[in-house]
Amino acid sequence: MSEPAVPAVHPPRAARVLSIIVIVVGALMVAVGITTYAYTTSQLADQQIDVSAVTPEDPGSMAGDPVDDPFSALAEINAIQHHTDEATGGKTYAELGNVATSDGKTYNKDVTADTSTDGQAHKAGDTLSDADAKTYSARSTAQTSSFLQASLFLSVLAFGVSALIIGLGLIVALIGVTIHLTLRRPRAQAVV
Repeated sequence: MSEPAVPAVHPPRAARVLSIIVIVVGALMVAVGITTYAYTTSQLADQQIDVSAVTPEDPGSMAGDPVDDPFSALAEINAIQHHTDEATGGKTYAELGNVATSDGKTYNKDVTADTSTDGQAHKAGDTLSDADAKTYSARSTAQTSSFLQASLFLSVLAFGVSALIIGLGLIVALIGVTIHLTLRRPRAQAVV
């Protein structure tokens, strides 16, 4: 006696359509991630920045390379921080006193001997002492350094988010493919 034919059970059409949508969404995520990564690379390269040497004796492995990827951007951030620390004595922008007017030539307020870099009291409008002028210059350097580092960190963040989107897109697409292939195989209906 032969076995009766077992009819195949086909998955609902909505499940197959959903699997295709998941594949397409994953592919779009990969495309968007790659486009963002390439755009960030292009924009960073357009700035024509080369990685600065940290010191003449130890310039760093990427010194002289163009800044156009996350690794060269991080190397430049490191070089900027090193040079800023040298110029400011390791002090941050907030740690350097603000006693000068915006032109950097005169005091913006009365300064006591305790708060002045040179240990002398000064009146608002007096010409900056050499020590306070040096502090003003260091403060300006620290400010510019902060802006440059923040801009480069933003590009590093953009690279990271792009890579994350590419990775998640691949995972989503693979899940969609797996579901789609699983749904394509007809399953035998259980015989009762």
